[in-house]
This record gives sequence, C-alpha cells and structure tokens, in this order.
Amino acid sequence: MSDDVLSLEEKRMYGRTRPETHAYVASGLGITRVETAGGQIGRFSLEERCTARDIAGANGEIAVATDDAVLISTDDGFAPTGFGPATAVGYDEAGLVAAGEGRVARYDDGEWWEMGSVADVRALSADLLAAADGVYGLPGCAYLGLHDAADVSGPFAATADGLYERDGQEGTVGARENWRPVRSGPHGAVATDGERVHAADADSLVERVDGDWRECDLPVRERVVDVCYGSDTYAITEAGTFLVDTDDDATADGRGGWRGRALGLPGVVGVAVV
Repeated sequence: MSDDVLSLEEKRMYGRTRPETHAYVASGLGITRVETAGGQIGRFSLEERCTARDIAGANGEIAVATDDAVLISTDDGFAPTGFGPATAVGYDEAGLVAAGEGRVARYDDGEWWEMGSVADVRALSADLLAAADGVYGLPGCAYLGLHDAADVSGPFAATADGLYERDGQEGTVGARENWRPVRSGPHGAVATDGERVHAADADSLVERVDGDWRECDLPVRERVVDVCYGSDTYAITEAGTFLVDTDDDATADGRGGWRGRALGLPGVVGVAVV
C-alpha cells in the first residue's frame, strides 16, 4: 500500500490548507475508514470486521447495518445497539432508524421503539423507505407506491424500472401518479442533499444540473452503488473504488473533478461521511 499512500509532505500540505474528511465504506469485509481532503485520497484502514449491509451518517455519527447487529460509532470504535440483524439504516430529523427482519424501529435514548413492519427493506432516508414491493413513508410506514425500490433520498426513488421524483408530500396512499418518472431504466442508487442530486444506473453516474441529467466523468467504468455529500461529493463502486469530486478552487493543484482510488474491498454496499 505504501506506493499509493500520500507522502508525508503531501499530507502536511493538504492537511494544513484543506479540511480533512473521514469517509466510511461498508463492505463484506467490514467498515473501512478513508482519509480525504482537497480532492486527495489518503490513507485507509479497516475499523471494524463485519458483514455490512448498509451505512449512513449524520450529526457526527456513523451507523452500520450488519448481518448481526446495528452498530454506531463511538470514541472507542463501533458498538452494537441491541437491534439485531439489519438490512438498512438511515437518519431523519429525530435520529437513527433501522430496518431488518420485517421490523422498522427508531433508536432513542439507548432503546429501540417499533415504528411498523415492512419486509425486505433496502434503504432508508429521512421520511422514505425503499423496499422490494415499493416505497413507504416514515414514521408510519404508509405505502406510497412504486415497486422494486432500491434506494430513496429526498423526493427521489431509484427502482428497477426507472428513477422517480415524488410530486408533493400528500396524496392517496399507494397512488403511483404521485411519482413522476425522471429517468428510465433500472437505477440502483440516488442521493441528494437538497442542492446536489446524483443517481446511478448499471452503466453510469449522472448528476442533475440546471434541470438536466449529465453523465459524470469518472476515472473508472464500474457500477456506482452509493453517493454521499460533505465538503465534496463522494461515491463508491461495487468493485471498491472510492471516488471524490472536488471543485477546482478547493484543490491544491487547481484541478478539480472526479478522482478515484481502488480500496480492494469485497462486496461494497455503501459510503458515508462525518
């Protein structure tokens, strides 16, 4: 790994002039931390061995759904929360939500409180839940339509037959007309922070710019499985390449855009930042 790691002088340079971000990648090997700043991708290390199914971050905390438990980051590493096996984790305004084995529950003050029952949950984000039979609304787990949903973020849902945007927050429960198709074909991931929007299909990662979808110029041709946001835009591929997109003026060399680094991780499922 030494040939790929930034030299000490380079790390001093970008560490002094650019804020450093810690990204966490979830995979079949476990939870890997990646150091990145100013478009540079630095050291990475395995923080926790587990079989990760999903990952999310908010308010300085990382949560991970694994085959055995829901883990949250602490000063001493990752600790179990008592949920049991989980397939998805996410954060809304009230805190952490997890799903697994038909359960959907919120973590509050060290305890899990049941919110409803949904089978085969694949993703959680704010007030939406993606499952095999469609999209559900939180906190009440009301069915909101569509089918075979892989991911949700903001008003968007990535499904097996297209990318959809929800028209408003109210409507008849289960009515498909509440969803407007914005891209056709199977989509496996979608992300938005309210300003930036990205979506991934089997062949490309696209970004919505001024109402249009534009393909991102990635340094690899690999399927992107997750995107998240911090000072930059971060993505991870199924093959384990960590990607970062940085503005020109935020880099030490004045050349922004997408950069990548292979992490050599098996079964990658997601990325989150703190």
